[in-house]
Amino acid sequence: MLRYLLVAALVAIPSSSTAETPGRRVKLTGTVVVVNQQSDSVTLVDLGTMQAYRHVPVVGGPHEAAAAPDGRSVIVTNYNKPGVGPQKSLSLIGLPSGDTIRTIDLGEYRSPHDVRWVDSTRVVVTSEANQALLLVNVESGAIERVFRTNAGLSHMLALSTDRTRLYSSNMRDGSVSAFDFQTGAKLKDVKTGKECEGVGVTPDGRWVWAGNRAEDTISIIDTTSLEVVKHLASPGFPYRVQFTPDGKFALIPHAEASSLVIADTERQSLVKSIKLGLTKVADPSTAGVFPHPDNRHAFVTVRNDDSVLVLDLVSGETLGRVEVQESPDGVTYSPVQRSPGR
Repeated sequence: MLRYLLVAALVAIPSSSTAETPGRRVKLTGTVVVVNQQSDSVTLVDLGTMQAYRHVPVVGGPHEAAAAPDGRSVIVTNYNKPGVGPQKSLSLIGLPSGDTIRTIDLGEYRSPHDVRWVDSTRVVVTSEANQALLLVNVESGAIERVFRTNAGLSHMLALSTDRTRLYSSNMRDGSVSAFDFQTGAKLKDVKTGKECEGVGVTPDGRWVWAGNRAEDTISIIDTTSLEVVKHLASPGFPYRVQFTPDGKFALIPHAEASSLVIADTERQSLVKSIKLGLTKVADPSTAGVFPHPDNRHAFVTVRNDDSVLVLDLVSGETLGRVEVQESPDGVTYSPVQRSPGR
């Protein structure tokens, strides 16, 4: 009954039913980077023209990506290649060119999945197979620190804006591990719910939100006490958690509900569910999400549609669709814009 009431309470915004008009309706610039799991590639999308202008091959089985602080490069995790097995490298790709700068070998550390930039030269990345998180220098390739989760399937990351706390979701254990990022000390494993996958920390560092996909709930953790203070019912396989830059809203893709759920972070409540439009499939599977710096738009990948969508978070409209490659998942944004005519 609780789930039924919650779904009824959500403000469902109709998706756009108009024809796809990518160049006219999207008034943004920059580059969107989409990770294609089954094509072993990343697609670069020019927002100014709404065109996929390059498909960049990577090592294999890529899943997530993060744009560097200056926007001039993007780091991609090579996670697990079907038929081959766990991978052990990161691909650093220049933007907007798409040229591969270097491939970083992680040695004994395998299944890197999620990644975040710490500063201009270092990233933190999960090593799922080793139950660890790694601090990696992308210039030298050196692993500068290992954070041991000792938990099953440490999958996604969240790094506080002030770089004092690091969090990882542990799918097998249904928990979030919290670390002091400066010392490397593990502070606590916080039990959340079954198959905790998506995890994000609010820009002010006050709260961690975690999506428990196997039980359709979202857990909200107080980062001072490291205790769960609230559970939200959220049917449809809550898959990822991202926050708008102003910290007002959490963006939560639901892979089995064909929607992007938006939550009010101050009220700690779900406020609307945006149905995906312009797709070529009847039941689109929402995968990755990344907010635009304007706090109004977001980029959403659709795994079974081989596409990335541009959504207006206020009106609920799907403004544009760009076809990428097979099984897109992770997505990120850089303000760097390629030159006209290139």
